[in-house]
Order: sequence, then C-alpha cells, then structure tokens
Amino acid sequence: MTDRLTGLRPTTGRRGTGRSGPGLGWLTVCCVAGGWVALPTDALASAFDQPADPAAIQRPAERPAVQEMPLAIPALPLREALTAFGRQTGLQILYSPDILPDHRSRALSGPMDPAVALSILLSGTDLAFDMRDRVVTIGRLQENPGFLPGLAVEGHTPSAGQAVRGPAHGRGAGKTATPVEDQPQGLSIVTREELDHRDVQDINGALAYSAGVRPIDYPGGQGAIDVFVRGFRQSSESVMIDGLRSGYNPYGIEYEPFGVERVEVLKGPASTLYGAMPPGGAISLTSKRPTASPFHRLQLQSGSHDRRQVTADLSDRIDAGGTLRYRLTMLSRRSGTQVEHTPDDRLYVAPALSWSAGEGTDITLLASYLDFRKMGAEQSFPASGTVLDNPYGRLDSSLFLGYPGLSSYRSRTLSAGYDIRHALSRNWTATQTLRYSHSRVGYLSSWAASGLLEADRLYRFGLQDRPKTSSTLLVDTNLQGSAATGPLRHSLLAGIDHGRYRAHETRRNGTVANALDVFDPVYGGPYGWDTILARDLTDSIRQTGLYAQDEIAAGNWRLTLGGRLDWSHTGSVGSLSGGPLLERTQFDRAFTKRAGLAYRFENGLTPYAGYSTSFQPNSDSDVQGRPFSPSRGTQWEAGLRYRPAGFDGLLGLSLFRAVQRGLTTADPDNPGYSLQTGEARSRGVELEGKAALGNGTELTAAYSFTDAQVTRDTPYPGGTDRTGKRVASVPRHAAAVWLRRHIEEGAAGGLTAGLGMRYVGAAYNASNSVRVPPYLLVDVSFGYDLGRLGPALDGAGIALTATNLFDRRYFSPGFYDNSVFYGNRRAVLATLSYSW
Repeated sequence: MTDRLTGLRPTTGRRGTGRSGPGLGWLTVCCVAGGWVALPTDALASAFDQPADPAAIQRPAERPAVQEMPLAIPALPLREALTAFGRQTGLQILYSPDILPDHRSRALSGPMDPAVALSILLSGTDLAFDMRDRVVTIGRLQENPGFLPGLAVEGHTPSAGQAVRGPAHGRGAGKTATPVEDQPQGLSIVTREELDHRDVQDINGALAYSAGVRPIDYPGGQGAIDVFVRGFRQSSESVMIDGLRSGYNPYGIEYEPFGVERVEVLKGPASTLYGAMPPGGAISLTSKRPTASPFHRLQLQSGSHDRRQVTADLSDRIDAGGTLRYRLTMLSRRSGTQVEHTPDDRLYVAPALSWSAGEGTDITLLASYLDFRKMGAEQSFPASGTVLDNPYGRLDSSLFLGYPGLSSYRSRTLSAGYDIRHALSRNWTATQTLRYSHSRVGYLSSWAASGLLEADRLYRFGLQDRPKTSSTLLVDTNLQGSAATGPLRHSLLAGIDHGRYRAHETRRNGTVANALDVFDPVYGGPYGWDTILARDLTDSIRQTGLYAQDEIAAGNWRLTLGGRLDWSHTGSVGSLSGGPLLERTQFDRAFTKRAGLAYRFENGLTPYAGYSTSFQPNSDSDVQGRPFSPSRGTQWEAGLRYRPAGFDGLLGLSLFRAVQRGLTTADPDNPGYSLQTGEARSRGVELEGKAALGNGTELTAAYSFTDAQVTRDTPYPGGTDRTGKRVASVPRHAAAVWLRRHIEEGAAGGLTAGLGMRYVGAAYNASNSVRVPPYLLVDVSFGYDLGRLGPALDGAGIALTATNLFDRRYFSPGFYDNSVFYGNRRAVLATLSYSW
C-alpha cells in the first residue's frame, strides 16, 4: 500500500494491447539528464515480455561497488522524485506509469549509493527494481520476484553501501495492492507523515479528517473504541491490525498510534475479506516494521495536563548483509487529563524482527506490550448544565463523576505473532499471518442509572467491579497471484482465516450512599458491595472463514468479484446474579459477497459502482441472558474518482445506501448490558480529496452528508419506539480541511506549518429528545528543522501542536438519553526530537 493518496499520471502513452505477461500495456519512460522522454510501448515491449531471471539479477552484496553520488531530492510525488533521481544520477529509468502508486517519496540528501537511494524512493510501495549497468527497470514485486524491493525508511538517509533487501510489506485494508481508483468502495488513508504532522495521540485523532467517519471524543479515556463509519457504530471487531482483527474484547484493546505506520478506512461492508463485522467498514492499522537502513529517533514531549512523554523508534541491521533487521518502538507516558482524578499513563513496547531467508521467503516477527491506566468513571454528563440550561449554571469540564480510589481502569495486553511471505513463482505468493494476545483488565467502574439530576444538581451513581482476562488466537493464510485468460488479466486472492477467543469476566455491583453535588462536589462517603456477583461468565468464540476474490482487468475496465463463507460458534458458561448454572451456545453460518465495476477514462476519471454484504454475530446477551441474533448488512455504492493529468492529487465522490438489521444498543435500564433493535438505514454523500499544490503546500479536505435513521424498532415493554428517529450521535453534515506548508528555501527554510478545521453538525440522543449543537474546532501545528541552524544540530527538530486552539466547548450524545460526553478542551504539546 502507498504512503500518500497523491501521484501523477503521465500525459502521454496508451493503454494495454491485451497481451499477457508482465509487459502488458507498458509505456516506457526514459529519464535522462536532459529530462523526460516518452517512448512508444512497442519500442521496448519485447524486453518486458521476457521473464526475469532471478539468477541474473545482482543482489546488493553481489553488486560491484558503485560510486556514491551527491543527491538532493525533497519529498515529492514518486514520478517527480524519479525524474530528479534520473537527472542527478544519469541513470536511465524504465517503468510503466500505470503502476505508479499514490505515493510521496522520502527526501534524500547527501552522498549515497544509487541503489540505496532508489530503495528509499520506492519505500512503502509494492514496487521493485532491477539495476543493470546504467539502466534501472521498475516493476511490481509480485510480477517480478527477482527484482529488489523498496523498503520503508522512516525519514532517514542511510549511509552508502547498505544492503537493500526484504519484501515490501503491508497490502492495506483491501489485502491486495490494488490501486485506489480500482477499489469499488470508499477508502480513506492516513499516512505516518500525516500522523506526525498533526501529532496524533489516539485513533480518534487519526480519523478526525476522514470523510464519513465520526469519532466520539471521550476525555479521560474510553474503554472501547467509539467510532461511527457511514452511520454505523464500529466495535473492536472491525479494527484490523496487520490484516487480522484486533480482537474480541473491547475493554482490553487499546491502539497506540505511535506504533502505527498507516491507518486506512475501507468504507462499507468488508465481510468478504475479514468476516464478521458491521456494515460501516473496516479500520485497518499497519504496524511499524524493520526498515531497510538504520533509523533512530528519540522524542521528548511535554504539554497540557502535566504531560511527560518519551518515545524511541529504532531500526537497524543485525548482520552485515542486512538479511536480519530489527525495529524497536517504545513509548512511556505520565499524564493527567482535563478530568480531575483521571490519569492517562501508558507504557508501550513493540519489538519486530525481519529475516530475508532467501528463496523468496521473508519472515517478520511482531510483538507488543501495552500497559495503560485511565479512570473508570463513566463520565456521562447530565444534559442539564451542558447542552440544556440549568438554574445553577454550567458544569465544569474537569468534573469527575466517580468515586476517587474506586474508579479506575487498567489494562495490560501482550501480543506476539508473525508474518511469513513466500514467493512460489514469479506470479504467486503465499502468506500466513498469525497473532496471539493475552489481556488482563482491572475495571472499577462508576456508572449512572441515567443522565437525570436530582433537584437540578445531585448526581447519583453506582459502582461495578468487573475484572476480565481474555486470550485470542488469530491466523490468516492466503494465496495471491496473477494470471491471464485471453484478453482478461486476473489478480487472484484466496485464503482461510480462523479466530479463537476465550474470556472470563465477573461483575459485582456496589452502591454509594451519597449523591454527588455536581456544582460543589465532595467525594467519598459510605459505600458497599453486593454479596452476590451480578455476572460470572466464561465466553468463547470460534470463527472460521473461506474467502476468494478475483480482480479482472480488460482494457480500461476493472471488475471485482468476491465471496466468503463464515462459520461462527459462540458460547457462555456461568451464572447471572447467583442463579443456576447457565450454559448456552450459538452457531451461525453466513455467506457474504462483493461485486464492483470501475472504468478508467484517459482523462483521469474513474467511475465505479459496487454492492457488498456483511455479517456480524452478536456474542453478547441481554440482562436476562438471552443471546442476540446475528446482524446482517447490505450496501449499494456508486462513486467517481479523479486524478487529473499533471496534478498531484486524488479527488473522490461516493454515494451510498446501507442497511443493517439486528442492531444492538446500550440498555438504558441496565447499565453494562445491551438491547437488540430492529433495523437502521444510512444513506449519504462523501467528498474527499488530497493534493500537493506546489511549493511544499499540501491540502486534505473532506465532507460528508449522512442520513442515518432507525427504520424498524423492537422496543422492550415500556420502552420508546424509535422508528423514524435519527441514529444517535450521527450528524447529517461534517467537514474537515487540513492545510500544510513546508518551506524549503529562504530565511524560513526548515519551517513547517499546518492549519486544520473540523466541523461536526448537530446530533441527537437515541430518542431524539436532546439535540447536541454543532461545533467547529481549529487545530494548528508548527515544526522546525533545527539542523538549519548549524551542523551541530543536524537531526534535531522541534514541534508545537494545539488541538481545539480556541478551546471551544462541545459535546457528543452520551450512553443515556439525558446524558452527553464532554469534548476535548484545548491541548498544547511541545516535542523535541533527534534522529540519526
């Protein structure tokens, strides 16, 4: 997958002629010192129609010494970077413009081996190269397994002569290296570069500028991810890490953005690729992995709420040949939050080891340990005193709605796994990814029965002690390859994945004698615990899925067909409220499908249409222990993507209609439990664009209109029928824009500045009785390369970021009809970094 959603399409050349083989449709572009020359396809077609001979390709250790060349190439779209590389080295570069991904290359500076430099330019793509004499041929790694791939290098210029080996990693949310234009679904990508520029601190922040995505800000730390995509609430099951779901335990899973290389959102049902999940889509995270060349970075950070954070990101070769490489990512933080008695402490350690074992085999071992500590108070603020008037005034955002010492939340998760890729032939690759994780959660929760105040100022809440341990094993094995049948070219994917989950949780309720005066809080007082456990259950899940996909290219047409068969088995053993032994099992089976069609016009327009379905078992039960039926979803989508020639950018328009049946929602009468409603429908329009405007200026913009409402409800006796009501927390309108400028020359050279604005329209609670007003937030960032001040500071940099710069008060609908969540107040962070 790519580093950016930008790139250039050459203005000359022609489409494929229907010939099979790696030379199909190639336009040869020669980059020489004098500039660009476009040659006809047939002139060199025969050279590309010949199979690559891996034995004839010189590996880095075998290449004769190449004289280092002084290079000065700023971060540019890949096509422009290759142009500059050709001019400065005098090498002849051969490639097909159709294979260039939406990618912005790393900057290069100083003398280095051209092969190492080229590997850095191609880092983060699925492209590889063959360098013979003064000619460099670039092609896709999957189609040319003998070529040398580019590797991800975190903003570091390596020393000369270092080896360039190993596989390109990370196929992205679609599991394949399909160009963005050919995807029959909406797709948003957030690169590591963007995460760094905005100094993103959580997954909500990573998704804040993506169209159709509605993160719910939860100051003090939320237990489970709370994000809506296209009007549907996403759980931890819809978050993928390195192609595997993150797990099944929402309260034991946290995502550290510092350990992520890229965040993607595949919008609409993704069950044909990943199995059980809601119809909103899949949120895909790609972990940091070992880099091709040495990279070392340390950061110190301080800021609002007495924040103290130190991070380290280190990668290097272990052996002289570079076949063994490591990466170590670490973060330690001690911090408060805007909420009193609420920490945001965290320790994150993620080692990784890559081994290029030869014979087309590459193995990467990945592990992580995350220990975080937050508060356990539910923080469901009353609507009175926040979005509604209260005779005593407004509630303060720092108000803690819990019992200090009895409201805590700590989770420790250890994960370990591997990613093995083996090239069976020049066209076929087998991959297996596995991860095992174990989580231990201590959760002392303070919760309210509702968001209503007594006498307009007294907040009554209870306690719940709910420790939980869980273990998860996930594995995915697939085969990818390409083939031709007459004029049709097929990119094939077939695989099987399996997941096992087992967790034990107890819940004991407690009472607090005194209500809390929210305008003059006095904490403490008598409390007590129930003698009987409210819940003592061991839950288990087993899921297996068989999936297949064929992406067919015929001329300018792109057809995607996919299908998947899932088997799911859920079970629970234990007791509720001291009752008799409860043992229940549920078996579900579902077939999901996906079909999409796209057509690439020569002017850069690509219209597409698609249909997809989803399937999601409900492993939870209601307060009476009755299991829920699985939910199912469908979506129709049509869209248009535009990548004009000569313009470094990509624009997208999507129209969709999605339906989900069998939804669950929080039980307002029984906190910690859920209810199952009938059906929800969401339809809308999304606009998203990313572009490099020249002179170091980059723009990201997004707009979404989402009409999400409950179309059928099944209220419990005494409940409210929500049929025709808007889905809670989902605004009709949302927009975001981020403008960044990097100054390379002049007195301000080395300065980077960013300005962002986020607008979120009005939203409602579940019964639509409380309206939460719209809001507009402003974010800014500044960075400076201290190396511009003198050689002694080379590699040093400073950054300053501020989110919600004008400290705007804003809210999101809470768990209950008369409650809201307070938004994040202004936070300012200063970072000092050093790279070598």
